[in-house]
Amino acid sequence: MGRQEFADKTGIAKGTLIRTEQGQNSPQVSVLLRIAELWPEFAAYLLTDQTDIKQRNPEREGLAEDLQGQRKAS
Repeated sequence: MGRQEFADKTGIAKGTLIRTEQGQNSPQVSVLLRIAELWPEFAAYLLTDQTDIKQRNPEREGLAEDLQGQRKAS
């Protein structure tokens, strides 16, 4: 995805993106939150810059537990 498309999807100004990519400024919390809302699978990476983190999803884990409970009950 190009910068303009990313800017359009996130509502983040293209100039802000460029300055952040070039290290001229750090992203504001609101920018990180907007990206995390659109791509939650990258939230941990945005905050830590580490790609080997396994991100937990409590809602998904709860659904899996409910499903396991239903299977045991049947």
